[in-house]
Amino acid sequence: MADRNDVNQRGATAGEKIVGRDDNSVNVLLSGDSQVSVLVKQLDREIHTDEIREQWIDSLQFFEEQYVPDGIRGLEAKLARCGRPDKVGLALRHKELFVKFLNRYSLYGAAQELLALCLHRIHAEFETHVHPACGSSDGAEIDRIVSEKVVQAVVTEYGLGTFALNHGLVLGMTYWLADRCYVRWHAA
Repeated sequence: MADRNDVNQRGATAGEKIVGRDDNSVNVLLSGDSQVSVLVKQLDREIHTDEIREQWIDSLQFFEEQYVPDGIRGLEAKLARCGRPDKVGLALRHKELFVKFLNRYSLYGAAQELLALCLHRIHAEFETHVHPACGSSDGAEIDRIVSEKVVQAVVTEYGLGTFALNHGLVLGMTYWLADRCYVRWHAA
């Protein structure tokens, strides 16, 4: 007896796919808008209606004051301490790029929430991934960690719609935080 496996599905109908054997489909279920997308939509609304806040929210205000746990104050001093004074010029330009972005959006409540999320994320990623590698890794390795764990992560998660972040802005946020002593590239 011959082993025949002929199947004829002509004329068959179904609400979904008709599969003869294996179906390797991937189904992605989204649970609604993320916190970031909700805030971006809120920011669009606030810009359109010119709804502004007089004061910064506490979680953004947190970074306005300098915090100097190691006695090394300011961006230039931090870069010099880790042996990277050649980075100062471009770092200052990136920081200024972010300051302009901050000045443009910080009057909007949703933007303040987004900025605070980004800055706290950068700070946390530095404390978790970058600072522990300082002292035992060279500059190229530190740059790679900053790029992957900080910059790319923040651009991917927070750079949506009106709140369009790019790598330069996130580097600027990082240098702004360094100027206020919340991130550092040197071992303790």
